[in-house]
Amino acid sequence: MFDPKGFITLARYFSKPSKTEAEYRTAISRSLYGIFLWAREELDQRGQNVKTGKANEHEKVRHCFKEGPYKHSKTWERLGGLYKLRNKSDYTLDVTVQYVDLVQALEYVEYIENVFDNVLFTKPPNSS
Repeated sequence: MFDPKGFITLARYFSKPSKTEAEYRTAISRSLYGIFLWAREELDQRGQNVKTGKANEHEKVRHCFKEGPYKHSKTWERLGGLYKLRNKSDYTLDVTVQYVDLVQALEYVEYIENVFDNVLFTKPPNSS
């Protein structure tokens, strides 16, 4: 099974000021998907029923950090910021995506990773 953290590793690989805009856009997109897929799998294993096979999976995952047992407002906020950067990178062609945008995305990712590893997902799934 693919580990979505591989997308985050790829994003970090492109985190150099000498890369192209296409690489920055790709890295921001992959960083969001690495976090999203990691969260989706962890939440689903913990009974949150976020896997729908439809576009609303993103909203279901985000909602888990806004309300319920996995509520974590700072993660919810940073995840929202990451989605904004991903939308800019994937859909807005009339603005330039720069190295600084990727740095911001990776700052969000680092914060979220730390919360996942040290706060929200420290216990194995289905443990009390």
